[in-house]
Amino acid sequence: MGVKLQSGQTVFIDTAPLIYFIEENDRYIEILTDFFNAVTRLDIMLVTSMITYIEILSLPEKQGQAKLAARYREFLTNSEQLSIYSLTVPVAEAAIRFRAHEGLRTPDAIQLATALVCGVDFVLTNDRAWRKIHTPRVVIIDEL
Repeated sequence: MGVKLQSGQTVFIDTAPLIYFIEENDRYIEILTDFFNAVTRLDIMLVTSMITYIEILSLPEKQGQAKLAARYREFLTNSEQLSIYSLTVPVAEAAIRFRAHEGLRTPDAIQLATALVCGVDFVLTNDRAWRKIHTPRVVIIDEL
């Protein structure tokens, strides 16, 4: 892994890496399996937002993929090291700044604002447009 994972870190995980992991995407499954193994081994806390919950479940629900939706719900709500952070006023205020100063769409602004408010060590995403954000630190899957 290119990113040094350390015990006790907190990492915000965006929607795409979770989809790739749970659906075993050919391109990313090996690197994400290594990442999630390290998360468990090093007791790293993962954080995501309600945006991820909504985004990740919308397509399976729309397509009537009840089993896939159930797998996502199980992972998101019963993983010991993953917390889903709600939209709060501090997150909204930070999202406003990301929208106003970085031109991000509201969902992306909320994702990054959640990461910022939670004080994560870095954000794991596959959204290359987020690379322009320097706080919090953004890591693309291929950089792991």
